[in-house]
Amino acid sequence: MKIAFTGGGTLGPVTPLLAVLETARKDDPTLESFWIGTAHGPEQELIASEKVIFYALPVARLPRYLSVEWILLPFRFLVALVKAWWILKKEKPSMIASAGGYTAVPVIVIAWFLGIPVWVHQQDVSPLLTNLLTAPFATVVTTAFEKSMKRFPQAITQHLGNPVRPSVLKGSKERAIAHFHLDPTLPTVLVFGGGGGASWLNHAFLSIGADLSKKANIIHLTGKGKMLEPLLDLGDHYHAQEFLKEEMADVLAVAELVITRAGMGTITELSALGKASIIIPLPESPQEANAKVIEKAGAAMVLFQEEVSAEEVKDAIFDLLQDQTKRQILSDKMRQLLPTDCAKTLLKQMKF
Repeated sequence: MKIAFTGGGTLGPVTPLLAVLETARKDDPTLESFWIGTAHGPEQELIASEKVIFYALPVARLPRYLSVEWILLPFRFLVALVKAWWILKKEKPSMIASAGGYTAVPVIVIAWFLGIPVWVHQQDVSPLLTNLLTAPFATVVTTAFEKSMKRFPQAITQHLGNPVRPSVLKGSKERAIAHFHLDPTLPTVLVFGGGGGASWLNHAFLSIGADLSKKANIIHLTGKGKMLEPLLDLGDHYHAQEFLKEEMADVLAVAELVITRAGMGTITELSALGKASIIIPLPESPQEANAKVIEKAGAAMVLFQEEVSAEEVKDAIFDLLQDQTKRQILSDKMRQLLPTDCAKTLLKQMKF
């Protein structure tokens, strides 16, 4: 079996596919795969670490405003279609797997034309435009949340949950303590803005980090290229880095509280691990709908960026650090938020 994974530009469309890839390789060591992504997205480095062949495809993204980009769009999409045709004819995959992203659109259109089965997965509560565009060409559509199913063709759509990478579940608290030289007598707080980082969080913690690090170990992942130098001088218990690779599972294991955005890759990992969290969704994005579902389920403390100050974030963190019962309730409800052990179920269904 050979699977073509497609998606990128951000890590959102990448994370669930990596979960499927890890599980598939474990079940079938002879599995072949390749990835079709973007030329400049963050996915290339991650895919390379998985030793997967990577093809970059031109992105024909819909412009948000009236501009000359609308004139260029048909030509860019045609170029993307031609390259997708060449890649699929060369590699001859058994199926296509996508969780969104503009790169996926030309790949799925060509796959449909060539008669290659297509799986499309919808993570966020609010369906992505790219998934709505490609669903008519899909063999099967799956959703992380049951609420999302109504937007897709009912005959081929099913509620699945969101697959989590098996490696995320194998973190070690002891390795994290040793790697970061954490004080084991203090609780550990993880701060990160998802795959791309979050400038608002970085600036907020620049003002509150020193106070927090007096009562907790803080591990702050700023995102690649988003490090603020003063974050490196907030005390011995404050550990700021741009990003992590292999150590991420260990950091998640040691964290007693996580402060993050509401991207579904992150939420899925928090759900699988049952982590008490403060969620601050990216404004005017699908993350806000995700956050509202999480808040309604009581699975995290949800704060909205436009309505909260850095000091209020600090107060919320101290409140949870001082209340183990409240953290445990959030942990239990986060674990119940959505199915995350669904990669094997999905793989069985993908053998069209």
